[in-house]
Amino acid sequence: MYDGSEVACYDQLRLTKRNFHDLCTMLRERCGLRDSVYVAVEEKVAMFLLVVGHGLKMRLLRGTYKRSLGTISTHVSAVLRAILSMHGEFIKLQDANVQPPDDYKWKWFGDALGALDGCHVDVSVPVAAQGRYMNRKQDVSTNMLGVVDWNMKFLYVLPGWEGSASDSRVLHDSMRTHRQDAFVVPHGRYYLADAGYTNGLGFLAPFRSTRYHLKEWASSQQQPQNAKELYNLRHSRARNVVERTFGLWKKKWGILRTQSFFDIKDQIRIINACCVLHNFARDRQHMMDDLLLHEVDNEIDSQPIEADDANSIRSVQVTNAWTNFRNQLSNDIFAEYVVAHANLQQ
Repeated sequence: MYDGSEVACYDQLRLTKRNFHDLCTMLRERCGLRDSVYVAVEEKVAMFLLVVGHGLKMRLLRGTYKRSLGTISTHVSAVLRAILSMHGEFIKLQDANVQPPDDYKWKWFGDALGALDGCHVDVSVPVAAQGRYMNRKQDVSTNMLGVVDWNMKFLYVLPGWEGSASDSRVLHDSMRTHRQDAFVVPHGRYYLADAGYTNGLGFLAPFRSTRYHLKEWASSQQQPQNAKELYNLRHSRARNVVERTFGLWKKKWGILRTQSFFDIKDQIRIINACCVLHNFARDRQHMMDDLLLHEVDNEIDSQPIEADDANSIRSVQVTNAWTNFRNQLSNDIFAEYVVAHANLQQ
């Protein structure tokens, strides 16, 4: 695979040749992964990438690599541990002073650090636990909180919650002070969230009962008629980064799209490892990722619009000051829009 074409290498290992080489070097130098008597680090990493990239069972790798099932399992586990040891290096919250990029999507959200949402990943659990892990689509899944920045990189992830748990409940758990990896929002900054979360300090949500999704605007072919509609449109364009991140993440690592054969604890560890690999690859963007992202955008456009969950558990306290902040921001956005529209007509 490595000696073949660039496309063939990417299709199989989900990384370019250069990225695969860099990953192996990093696992050697920083994580202590070593060649064994008969298996080199490159072969170990390739086996792991085939498992997470395509959801292959280890029994299928046995015929390809001519190794025993125990040997393959041992090496896959070793690579998983090594990648997870880099979790703190690749997935970390941004500095409070970082500024958003010079992008029109983020023009009105200068104090935003990114966006967040929940993402369901199919998992395999014992029959006795399936009721707790069943989400509202009747799929057995884990609900993962994902916080991303403007460049589609994960800043914070918390997988493991049952699929029946609401997004805001998972957020509430992530912010518990007793957690060593607690999710913290710097004072004066915020993240964009959808209507399933409360519009509270640190989390800027859209207006309810007002058009929001980009597809709603595209299908209606109408311009915003008031401040709330325009605010929701601008909010949706910026927050779309989290949908694209989840889409690319699942598109690239096939094990996230189907129920895995691993124990649930190992499945959660693999989800974390795929987040590390995602950020590793985003640091080294390649045109092959862009092709996948184009497919993701088409799939997002074709997905049906889901109704807002009005009965979510609330985890962020509503304050008059934050409500007034959102109202003032929406009015400022609309005022600038009216002036710009008037200038175009002159």
